[in-house]
Amino acid sequence: MPENKANKNTSWLAILKPYLKPFYGTIALAIVFMTVDSLLTALRPWPLKVIIDTVLSGQNIKIPFIAGWINDPALSSTSVLYAACIAMLMIAIGTGAFSYLFTLLVGNFSQRFIFNLKITTFHHLQRLSLQFHTNKRLGDIMTRLTSDINSIQLLTSRGAMLFLTNFFLIATRLVIMFWLNWKYSLIACSVLPLLFLSIWWHTAKIKTASRVARASDGEMASIAQETLGSIRIVKGLAQEKRQDQLYVDQGKKSLAEYMGRVAHQARMSPIIDFLAAVGLTLVMFYGAKGVMAGSLTIGDMIVFFFYVSGFYSPVRAMSRQFANFSNGIAGAERVAEVLAKDIFIKKDKNVISAPCFKGMIEFKNVSFEYEPGQNVLKDISLTIQPGEHIAIIGATGAGKSTIASLLLRFYDPVKGAVLIDGNDIRHYLLESLRKQIGLILQDSYLLAGTIRENITFGCADIPDEEQIIRAAKAARAHEFICKLPRGYDDHVSEGGANLSGGQRQRIAIARAIIRDVPILLLDEPTSNLDNMFEAAVLDTLKNISYKPTIIIITHSLQAANMSDTIVVVENGEIIEYGSPDELGNNGDRFKKYIEAGLLKKR
Repeated sequence: MPENKANKNTSWLAILKPYLKPFYGTIALAIVFMTVDSLLTALRPWPLKVIIDTVLSGQNIKIPFIAGWINDPALSSTSVLYAACIAMLMIAIGTGAFSYLFTLLVGNFSQRFIFNLKITTFHHLQRLSLQFHTNKRLGDIMTRLTSDINSIQLLTSRGAMLFLTNFFLIATRLVIMFWLNWKYSLIACSVLPLLFLSIWWHTAKIKTASRVARASDGEMASIAQETLGSIRIVKGLAQEKRQDQLYVDQGKKSLAEYMGRVAHQARMSPIIDFLAAVGLTLVMFYGAKGVMAGSLTIGDMIVFFFYVSGFYSPVRAMSRQFANFSNGIAGAERVAEVLAKDIFIKKDKNVISAPCFKGMIEFKNVSFEYEPGQNVLKDISLTIQPGEHIAIIGATGAGKSTIASLLLRFYDPVKGAVLIDGNDIRHYLLESLRKQIGLILQDSYLLAGTIRENITFGCADIPDEEQIIRAAKAARAHEFICKLPRGYDDHVSEGGANLSGGQRQRIAIARAIIRDVPILLLDEPTSNLDNMFEAAVLDTLKNISYKPTIIIITHSLQAANMSDTIVVVENGEIIEYGSPDELGNNGDRFKKYIEAGLLKKR
């Protein structure tokens, strides 16, 4: 995968260039085929000129390489006619063959390039920081991954073919026009400055409208995703009309931009057609006068007129595709913007795969800030022994979850270090670090699939049936799973919407337990469980046979009291530390949290 070293001012083409590099050979060969096709296309009017001037009019003609043969008096007109007809067929066969090869190569390149780009973008999105995903709306991200990349596909397939085909047609015809008669060629090209100025102005407007419209499409997708993703809340609060209006308002903005683009496109076509007609009229007028004066043959006039009309036709064809072209460029800019984002977690040059952890964790003078100057954690130091069960409590926003994020290296501290078994975790490969930490969140998200697949998700090796059942029993999930129609093979909908919150949480706990990891990190793991199940699950965690180090972030008094050590965090600082008995007797802030209801007795 190409390494991205782009900065903010790097163009989209420069960002995507490394991903095009593997296809340079294919692109070069396609251009060769297109060049040959264009040259053969440029020969199409010459057999007709031979027939008109030699066969019908009996005049000598000036065609390189074959003029001496055609003008030979011993050659009959019938033979020349046959030769001209055969030449016409051979040109048609040649243009068809090379056009086929060109189309095949461009299509092959486009499909493979887009496939690689999708994989690369998805890979990059997964590895971008949580801060990026927090600041970007999911619908907008999905739009970049789907419709924006699809617009690039249109650009690289149909857009590339049209551009290259028309470019070579214009180039070859322009060269032959000047070779035939430079004076008439200058007359034909006299309207080009106005033509290109009109194209440039309208293209800039179309490109701007396309860019804004695609961004608006992303906003529409975000509204739809957020609404449908939280449909229970929307329905429960009867907010369907409000969400309808938000979607309609954003849709109107998108529609206005697209309509503006259509208007510019509509205005550009007749202007180009008129200017092209002016050029053709001038050539037709002066060409006819040349034939009347005897300085041109009728064949010369027909051939030149063919090239002039053939010169303007590709320009018109390209102008009609500028909307799609601009749309593809706008999509490329949005995808390039994602690929230009640096992965927040930097790799140490000497990173190694993490060894099997014993479970000793140390936060050493750690400070962290999401925004410069706004400390979330302030010089905290904390040591957790292997196998210790520690509870972190505090008010919302105190910095509890940030501590967990630093341990998982979702972020790196701005000061200090996080150590496991005495080694800075920045020296380890991320994957090898996270594989040894079991994570259970308050809102446990389940994947679409079976319960078995969700429990074993994240396991390096597929566990056997006995291991799966043992983990489910430990999480107090086995009983309800057995009551389902297909047991462990019962289907779970996306997000686990067909299960209760408590059932989802117990499956998530089983998913963490089955991996036998040395460190368990739990963020409000029992918030969706009643007293009985909470006590049972906490007891299970307390008595896991291999004794992992457990960090539990909680607002549950029961969970705090079942830990070995309680850490009280406030305003990014550790203000109290001790066993449940010690804080129960001497922890002023701990007792205030209980009195204020921040630690819930359920």
